[in-house]
Amino acid sequence: MLKPELNLTDPNIYRISTAEPLQLLRLVSISIPHWIERFPRVRPDYALSSSLIEDLTRVRLSWIDIFTLLALTLAVHFLRSLVTGATESWVARNHIFPRYAEKAPESVWKLSYYGSSWLFSFFVHTCFTDINSFSDPLSMWSGWSGGVSPPIHRAVLFIYASQAAFYIHSIYATLYLDIWRKDSWLMFAHHFVALSMLLLSYVDKVLCRLYWYPCKLLYATIYGAVYLGPQDAPFFPVLGVMLILIYAMNIYWFNFIARMLWRVATTGEEPEDNREFDTSAVTGLSKSSLDAMAEGKTIGAVLRSPHLT
Repeated sequence: MLKPELNLTDPNIYRISTAEPLQLLRLVSISIPHWIERFPRVRPDYALSSSLIEDLTRVRLSWIDIFTLLALTLAVHFLRSLVTGATESWVARNHIFPRYAEKAPESVWKLSYYGSSWLFSFFVHTCFTDINSFSDPLSMWSGWSGGVSPPIHRAVLFIYASQAAFYIHSIYATLYLDIWRKDSWLMFAHHFVALSMLLLSYVDKVLCRLYWYPCKLLYATIYGAVYLGPQDAPFFPVLGVMLILIYAMNIYWFNFIARMLWRVATTGEEPEDNREFDTSAVTGLSKSSLDAMAEGKTIGAVLRSPHLT
Protein backbone atom coordinates (compact mmCIF):
# COMPACT_ATOMS: atom_id res chain seq x y z
CA MET A 1 0.00 0.00 0.00
CA LEU A 2 1.09 3.59 -0.60
CA LYS A 3 2.57 5.46 2.32
CA PRO A 4 0.35 7.96 4.17
CA GLU A 5 0.27 11.46 2.77
CA LEU A 6 1.18 13.04 6.13
CA ASN A 7 2.43 11.94 9.55
CA LEU A 8 1.32 12.69 13.09
CA THR A 9 3.90 15.45 13.59
CA ASP A 10 2.95 17.32 10.43
CA PRO A 11 1.76 20.86 11.28
CA ASN A 12 -1.12 20.49 8.82
CA ILE A 13 -2.69 17.74 10.96
CA TYR A 14 -5.33 19.02 13.35
CA ARG A 15 -4.51 16.84 16.37
CA ILE A 16 -6.73 17.18 19.43
CA SER A 17 -8.18 14.93 22.12
CA THR A 18 -11.82 15.41 21.15
CA ALA A 19 -13.20 17.03 18.02
CA GLU A 20 -16.33 18.94 18.97
CA PRO A 21 -19.30 18.43 16.60
CA LEU A 22 -18.78 21.66 14.66
CA GLN A 23 -15.03 21.05 14.47
CA LEU A 24 -15.69 17.53 13.21
CA LEU A 25 -18.01 18.78 10.47
CA ARG A 26 -15.41 21.32 9.38
CA LEU A 27 -12.61 18.72 9.31
CA VAL A 28 -14.72 16.17 7.45
CA SER A 29 -15.77 18.82 4.92
CA ILE A 30 -12.05 19.13 4.12
CA SER A 31 -10.92 15.49 4.33
CA ILE A 32 -13.69 13.85 2.27
CA PRO A 33 -13.35 16.15 -0.79
CA HIS A 34 -9.58 15.70 -0.55
CA TRP A 35 -9.96 11.89 -0.55
CA ILE A 36 -12.36 12.05 -3.51
CA GLU A 37 -9.88 14.20 -5.46
CA ARG A 38 -6.91 11.97 -4.57
CA PHE A 39 -8.49 8.55 -5.09
CA PRO A 40 -8.41 8.52 -8.95
CA ARG A 41 -4.70 9.33 -8.80
CA VAL A 42 -3.71 6.58 -6.36
CA ARG A 43 -6.04 3.92 -7.82
CA PRO A 44 -6.55 4.90 -11.47
CA ASP A 45 -7.70 1.41 -12.54
CA TYR A 46 -10.32 1.03 -9.82
CA ALA A 47 -13.63 -0.53 -10.93
CA LEU A 48 -16.34 -0.76 -8.28
CA SER A 49 -17.38 -4.40 -8.64
CA SER A 50 -14.15 -6.12 -9.69
CA SER A 51 -11.83 -4.05 -7.50
CA LEU A 52 -14.06 -4.46 -4.45
CA ILE A 53 -14.05 -8.24 -4.91
CA GLU A 54 -10.28 -8.14 -5.39
CA ASP A 55 -9.88 -6.17 -2.16
CA LEU A 56 -12.09 -8.65 -0.31
CA THR A 57 -9.97 -11.57 -1.50
CA ARG A 58 -6.94 -9.91 0.07
CA VAL A 59 -8.51 -9.98 3.54
CA ARG A 60 -6.61 -12.65 5.42
CA LEU A 61 -7.71 -14.45 8.58
CA SER A 62 -5.43 -17.21 9.84
CA TRP A 63 -6.82 -20.57 10.94
CA ILE A 64 -5.95 -19.57 14.51
CA ASP A 65 -8.10 -16.45 14.11
CA ILE A 66 -11.00 -18.50 12.72
CA PHE A 67 -10.85 -21.19 15.41
CA THR A 68 -10.52 -18.55 18.13
CA LEU A 69 -13.58 -16.77 16.77
CA LEU A 70 -15.60 -20.00 16.63
CA ALA A 71 -14.53 -20.95 20.17
CA LEU A 72 -15.49 -17.53 21.52
CA THR A 73 -18.85 -17.69 19.72
CA LEU A 74 -19.61 -21.04 21.38
CA ALA A 75 -18.45 -19.60 24.72
CA VAL A 76 -20.83 -16.64 24.30
CA HIS A 77 -23.71 -19.02 23.56
CA PHE A 78 -22.82 -21.14 26.62
CA LEU A 79 -22.57 -18.09 28.90
CA ARG A 80 -25.91 -16.83 27.63
CA SER A 81 -27.51 -20.18 28.48
CA LEU A 82 -26.10 -20.02 32.02
CA VAL A 83 -27.16 -16.42 32.63
CA THR A 84 -30.66 -16.76 31.16
CA GLY A 85 -31.24 -20.08 32.96
CA ALA A 86 -30.27 -18.58 36.32
CA THR A 87 -32.44 -15.53 35.63
CA GLU A 88 -35.48 -17.64 34.72
CA SER A 89 -35.13 -19.57 38.00
CA TRP A 90 -34.82 -16.32 39.95
CA VAL A 91 -37.89 -14.88 38.20
CA ALA A 92 -39.96 -17.98 39.02
CA ARG A 93 -38.93 -17.95 42.70
CA ASN A 94 -39.76 -14.27 43.09
CA HIS A 95 -43.19 -14.28 41.36
CA ILE A 96 -42.21 -11.91 38.55
CA PHE A 97 -45.09 -11.48 36.11
CA PRO A 98 -44.41 -12.98 32.67
CA ARG A 99 -45.01 -9.54 31.12
CA TYR A 100 -41.64 -8.75 32.68
CA ALA A 101 -40.33 -12.28 33.17
CA GLU A 102 -40.26 -12.92 29.43
CA LYS A 103 -37.90 -9.99 28.93
CA ALA A 104 -35.85 -10.42 32.12
CA PRO A 105 -33.48 -13.22 30.99
CA GLU A 106 -32.59 -11.40 27.76
CA SER A 107 -32.19 -8.08 29.58
CA VAL A 108 -29.95 -9.54 32.30
CA TRP A 109 -27.81 -11.30 29.69
CA LYS A 110 -27.30 -8.13 27.65
CA LEU A 111 -26.60 -6.10 30.78
CA SER A 112 -24.00 -8.68 31.83
CA TYR A 113 -22.27 -8.74 28.45
CA TYR A 114 -22.37 -5.03 27.63
CA GLY A 115 -21.40 -4.08 31.18
CA SER A 116 -18.36 -6.37 31.36
CA SER A 117 -17.34 -5.61 27.76
CA TRP A 118 -17.55 -1.86 28.30
CA LEU A 119 -15.61 -2.02 31.58
CA PHE A 120 -12.85 -4.11 30.01
CA SER A 121 -12.59 -1.81 26.97
CA PHE A 122 -12.57 1.26 29.22
CA PHE A 123 -9.83 -0.30 31.36
CA VAL A 124 -7.70 -1.12 28.30
CA HIS A 125 -8.04 2.33 26.72
CA THR A 126 -7.48 4.32 29.91
CA CYS A 127 -5.08 2.22 32.00
CA PHE A 128 -2.73 0.63 29.46
CA THR A 129 0.17 3.04 29.05
CA ASP A 130 0.91 1.86 25.49
CA ILE A 131 -2.68 2.40 24.31
CA ASN A 132 -3.80 6.04 24.34
CA SER A 133 -6.32 6.15 21.49
CA PHE A 134 -9.00 7.50 23.82
CA SER A 135 -7.07 10.57 24.98
CA ASP A 136 -5.34 10.94 21.60
CA PRO A 137 -7.57 9.39 18.87
CA LEU A 138 -5.15 10.04 16.01
CA SER A 139 -2.46 8.00 17.79
CA MET A 140 -4.11 4.89 16.33
CA TRP A 141 -2.24 5.83 13.14
CA SER A 142 1.14 5.78 14.87
CA GLY A 143 3.46 3.34 13.12
CA TRP A 144 1.71 3.56 9.75
CA SER A 145 4.30 5.86 8.18
CA GLY A 146 5.66 3.00 6.04
CA GLY A 147 2.22 2.07 4.74
CA VAL A 148 2.30 -1.28 6.58
CA SER A 149 0.06 -2.13 9.52
CA PRO A 150 1.99 -2.14 12.83
CA PRO A 151 1.49 -4.97 15.36
CA ILE A 152 -1.86 -4.82 17.17
CA HIS A 153 -1.92 -5.00 20.98
CA ARG A 154 -3.16 -8.35 22.31
CA ALA A 155 -5.80 -6.68 24.48
CA VAL A 156 -7.21 -4.87 21.43
CA LEU A 157 -7.21 -8.13 19.48
CA PHE A 158 -9.18 -9.76 22.29
CA ILE A 159 -11.73 -6.93 22.23
CA TYR A 160 -12.14 -7.41 18.49
CA ALA A 161 -12.47 -11.19 18.70
CA SER A 162 -14.88 -11.20 21.66
CA GLN A 163 -17.13 -8.55 20.12
CA ALA A 164 -17.10 -10.31 16.75
CA ALA A 165 -18.12 -13.54 18.53
CA PHE A 166 -20.92 -11.69 20.33
CA TYR A 167 -22.28 -10.24 17.08
CA ILE A 168 -22.12 -13.61 15.32
CA HIS A 169 -24.18 -15.02 18.19
CA SER A 170 -26.49 -11.98 18.17
CA ILE A 171 -27.33 -12.35 14.47
CA TYR A 172 -28.63 -15.84 15.26
CA ALA A 173 -30.20 -14.77 18.57
CA THR A 174 -32.09 -11.82 17.06
CA LEU A 175 -33.85 -14.19 14.65
CA TYR A 176 -34.46 -17.18 16.92
CA LEU A 177 -33.90 -16.40 20.63
CA ASP A 178 -34.72 -12.77 21.42
CA ILE A 179 -38.21 -11.33 21.81
CA TRP A 180 -39.32 -9.94 18.42
CA ARG A 181 -39.67 -6.16 18.49
CA LYS A 182 -40.57 -3.37 16.10
CA ASP A 183 -36.88 -2.64 15.55
CA SER A 184 -35.65 -6.24 15.36
CA TRP A 185 -34.80 -5.96 11.67
CA LEU A 186 -32.84 -2.79 12.43
CA MET A 187 -31.09 -4.64 15.26
CA PHE A 188 -30.26 -7.46 12.83
CA ALA A 189 -28.81 -4.92 10.38
CA HIS A 190 -26.81 -3.32 13.21
CA HIS A 191 -25.25 -6.65 14.17
CA PHE A 192 -24.41 -7.40 10.54
CA VAL A 193 -22.84 -3.97 9.95
CA ALA A 194 -20.89 -4.11 13.22
CA LEU A 195 -19.60 -7.60 12.45
CA SER A 196 -18.62 -6.54 8.92
CA MET A 197 -16.58 -3.63 10.28
CA LEU A 198 -14.84 -5.87 12.81
CA LEU A 199 -13.85 -8.43 10.19
CA LEU A 200 -12.80 -5.90 7.54
CA SER A 201 -10.74 -3.65 9.79
CA TYR A 202 -9.10 -6.11 12.34
CA VAL A 203 -9.46 -0.53 14.29
CA ASP A 204 -24.20 3.71 27.85
CA LYS A 205 -24.60 5.39 26.30
CA VAL A 206 -25.49 8.98 25.43
CA LEU A 207 -21.96 10.19 26.22
CA CYS A 208 -20.26 7.22 24.56
CA ARG A 209 -22.50 6.70 21.53
CA LEU A 210 -23.75 10.18 20.71
CA TYR A 211 -20.75 12.30 21.75
CA TRP A 212 -17.48 10.35 22.05
CA TYR A 213 -18.35 8.09 19.11
CA PRO A 214 -18.38 10.93 16.53
CA CYS A 215 -15.99 13.29 18.31
CA LYS A 216 -13.28 10.69 18.81
CA LEU A 217 -13.89 7.68 16.55
CA LEU A 218 -15.29 9.44 13.46
CA TYR A 219 -12.67 12.16 13.91
CA ALA A 220 -9.87 9.55 13.92
CA THR A 221 -11.27 7.57 10.99
CA ILE A 222 -13.07 9.82 8.53
CA TYR A 223 -10.59 12.67 9.06
CA GLY A 224 -7.41 10.99 10.33
CA ALA A 225 -7.48 8.03 7.95
CA VAL A 226 -7.41 10.30 4.89
CA TYR A 227 -4.07 11.86 5.80
CA LEU A 228 -2.44 9.35 8.18
CA GLY A 229 -3.51 6.01 6.70
CA PRO A 230 -2.30 4.40 3.45
CA GLN A 231 -3.47 6.50 0.51
CA ASP A 232 -4.77 3.50 -1.42
CA ALA A 233 -6.26 1.69 1.59
CA PRO A 234 -9.25 -0.48 0.57
CA PHE A 235 -12.69 -0.23 2.18
CA PHE A 236 -12.31 3.39 3.30
CA PRO A 237 -15.68 4.48 1.83
CA VAL A 238 -17.36 1.21 2.86
CA LEU A 239 -16.17 1.41 6.46
CA GLY A 240 -16.88 5.15 6.59
CA VAL A 241 -20.48 4.65 5.52
CA MET A 242 -20.89 1.78 8.00
CA LEU A 243 -19.58 3.93 10.86
CA ILE A 244 -22.04 6.68 9.96
CA LEU A 245 -24.88 4.12 9.74
CA ILE A 246 -24.04 2.88 13.24
CA TYR A 247 -24.15 6.47 14.50
CA ALA A 248 -27.57 6.96 12.87
CA MET A 249 -28.80 3.79 14.60
CA ASN A 250 -27.50 5.09 17.93
CA ILE A 251 -29.57 8.26 17.44
CA TYR A 252 -32.60 6.15 16.49
CA TRP A 253 -32.38 4.10 19.70
CA PHE A 254 -31.70 7.16 21.83
CA ASN A 255 -35.06 8.42 20.57
CA PHE A 256 -36.74 5.44 22.23
CA ILE A 257 -35.06 6.17 25.56
CA ALA A 258 -35.88 9.89 25.42
CA ARG A 259 -39.55 9.20 24.59
CA MET A 260 -39.86 6.73 27.47
CA LEU A 261 -38.28 9.14 29.98
CA TRP A 262 -40.51 11.97 28.76
CA ARG A 263 -43.63 9.82 29.11
CA VAL A 264 -42.68 8.72 32.63
CA ALA A 265 -41.88 12.30 33.67
CA THR A 266 -45.09 13.81 32.27
CA THR A 267 -47.64 11.05 32.94
CA GLY A 268 -46.23 9.11 35.88
CA GLU A 269 -46.64 5.82 34.00
CA GLU A 270 -44.29 2.97 34.77
CA PRO A 271 -41.38 2.76 32.32
CA GLU A 272 -41.85 0.25 29.51
CA ASP A 273 -39.83 -0.62 26.44
CA ASN A 274 -41.74 1.26 23.72
CA ARG A 275 -40.12 -0.94 21.08
CA GLU A 276 -42.26 -3.87 22.25
CA PHE A 277 -45.36 -4.84 20.32
CA ASP A 278 -48.43 -4.07 22.44
CA THR A 279 -49.53 -7.39 23.95
CA SER A 280 -52.89 -5.93 24.97
CA ALA A 281 -53.61 -4.84 21.41
CA VAL A 282 -52.67 -8.25 20.02
CA THR A 283 -54.68 -10.32 22.53
CA GLY A 284 -57.56 -7.92 23.13
CA LEU A 285 -57.02 -8.25 26.90
CA SER A 286 -56.30 -5.42 29.30
CA LYS A 287 -52.98 -5.23 31.09
CA SER A 288 -54.70 -5.93 34.42
CA SER A 289 -56.18 -9.13 32.95
CA LEU A 290 -52.79 -10.13 31.59
CA ASP A 291 -51.22 -9.48 35.00
CA ALA A 292 -53.86 -11.62 36.72
CA MET A 293 -53.23 -14.46 34.27
CA ALA A 294 -49.50 -13.98 34.68
CA GLU A 295 -49.68 -14.23 38.46
CA GLY A 296 -51.51 -17.55 38.31
CA LYS A 297 -49.08 -18.88 35.72
CA THR A 298 -46.08 -17.79 37.75
CA ILE A 299 -47.36 -19.36 40.97
CA GLY A 300 -47.96 -22.61 39.10
CA ALA A 301 -44.43 -22.52 37.73
CA VAL A 302 -43.02 -22.00 41.22
CA LEU A 303 -45.01 -24.92 42.65
CA ARG A 304 -43.67 -27.16 39.87
CA SER A 305 -40.10 -25.93 40.34
CA PRO A 306 -37.61 -28.71 41.18
CA HIS A 307 -36.07 -26.41 43.81
CA LEU A 308 -39.17 -26.95 45.95
CA THR A 309 -39.22 -30.75 45.70
